[in-house]
Amino acid sequence: MDLDLGITGPAQSDDVYHFTGRVGGRPDYVPEHIRMMTPQQRLDAIIGERVLRAFPPFGATLPCVCFSESSPEHLTFLVKNRKVEPWGIVGTRLSLLELGGGAVAYVPDKQFESFKNTGLAHWAVRVGTNSTWMHEREWRIPRENGEIPLNSIRAILIGDASWRPSQIETDEWVTEDGEICPGPGEVPHAQPRQDYPALWRESAIWVWDDKSAEVIKYPPPNTLWCPG
Repeated sequence: MDLDLGITGPAQSDDVYHFTGRVGGRPDYVPEHIRMMTPQQRLDAIIGERVLRAFPPFGATLPCVCFSESSPEHLTFLVKNRKVEPWGIVGTRLSLLELGGGAVAYVPDKQFESFKNTGLAHWAVRVGTNSTWMHEREWRIPRENGEIPLNSIRAILIGDASWRPSQIETDEWVTEDGEICPGPGEVPHAQPRQDYPALWRESAIWVWDDKSAEVIKYPPPNTLWCPG
């Protein structure tokens, strides 16, 4: 997509976060095993499967994956003041637009009903006494089939520098001593080699430092390993 989004002002950001832990409950139509996961477990599943799963936002019927546009200062506000968990993945405004996403409209009840009556409730958030979510600065990617494959992302956000995702099986084989080998056809007891998922190895790692209340950014582990 050939788009010029222009520059961002000081209150804007090109970074959009899909947090795996958030304030508030989750609708009953989200599978229970997902609702019961910790933010770390949800992030682990996303990294290992390379898939984001979409569910209908409150007040809508079309499944969406939701993001928050956050400058460094706004990210600090979300974590410190709104109790958002600093775990998730980071994309860009352009990457969301290329996937058919965009920023939502924050509108009063009457205008929200207009969105809803035309089947576009997933593009709006109702504002009012019982719906105060403008701080989320939300972007959404609608997806009828409920899944968005992840080829690449800007970064992975973690709240603990020592955390690592679960290792998965690769296409390589190793001996009992961990040496690369041709496979069980030639080496008895050969086992698939375990490694961190490609998305983890290929993505920048952003670590939330609670003491300084800011993110410390590291290049992909394939380039330079981050501390932990």
